[in-house]
Amino acid sequence: MGAPARTRAPQGAEQPTPWLADKRTGFLVSAFGGSSALAGILGVSRSQPGKWSKGEEAPSPESARLLLDLDHVMARAALIWPMSVAQEWMVGSNSYLEGARPIDVLKTRGSTEVIEALDSAMAGSFS
Repeated sequence: MGAPARTRAPQGAEQPTPWLADKRTGFLVSAFGGSSALAGILGVSRSQPGKWSKGEEAPSPESARLLLDLDHVMARAALIWPMSVAQEWMVGSNSYLEGARPIDVLKTRGSTEVIEALDSAMAGSFS
């Protein structure tokens, strides 16, 4: 599977997407320790997250969906753990997800099961 298509912002005009791709990308770059790490997780070229966070390009529809889902999941995980622990949780084996990594489930099946796993973790940490 090749890298998702890129969408360029009009030349000379930095137009933010209505869903704040630049801010969400910035949050995720910080959460995962850099643009290269986020690019690897999203399956895009290493330069893409930097361009998105600057408003130079907009994510493709496929990348946008994953970016939004990942932003939501990481924000929810930050309610439970420090960001470094949330990041490790995303790439570690998860018993609630039958041993799958939350990031892989997020990519293949969407956020529903990952949010359920987070809810289970939250319930366990507050019981």
